[in-house]
Amino acid sequence: MSFLLCQRLTTVTANDGVWHHICLSWEKTSGSWKFFKDGLVKQEGTSFKTGHTIRQGGTLVLGQEQDSVGGDFQASQSFQGMLSDVNVWDRVLPAAQIKDMSQSCLPDEQNEGNVYKWTDFLRQGGPKLVEPSPCVPFTSSGR
Repeated sequence: MSFLLCQRLTTVTANDGVWHHICLSWEKTSGSWKFFKDGLVKQEGTSFKTGHTIRQGGTLVLGQEQDSVGGDFQASQSFQGMLSDVNVWDRVLPAAQIKDMSQSCLPDEQNEGNVYKWTDFLRQGGPKLVEPSPCVPFTSSGR
C-alpha cells in the first residue's frame, strides 16, 4: 500500500498481505507530520508544507494516482487491495485516539471524519462492500 503523500514523506510500507491501520497526520503551522501504522508512530518530521492551506472545492481520489489536476488515470498506478473506514479530519487527532481506532474494526460515530467519513465514499457507488469485513484489529498483544 502506498499513498502519494506518504511516498514523499516516508518509506514505511504496509504491503505485506496483512490488514493494517494507517493514519497520517499533518499540522500546517509547523508542518509537523506523523505516520502511524497499527496505532504506533513509525516515522515523523517537520517543515512539510508549512503554512499551506487546503482550499475547499477540490476532489479527493482514493486508490489512484493522478499526475495533474484533471489529468488522466493509468491502470498501472491503481491501488490493488482493500480499504475500509477511510476518514478525513480538519484537525490533528490525539495519538491515543489513533491507537484506539487501530484496535477496532467496527464503525464508530465518534471516530468519523468531519471532512469526509467512510459512508461518504460508499454513497459514491464506486467501492464494493465486502461482508464480513476482512479487517483484523491490531492489539497490544499482536494480531
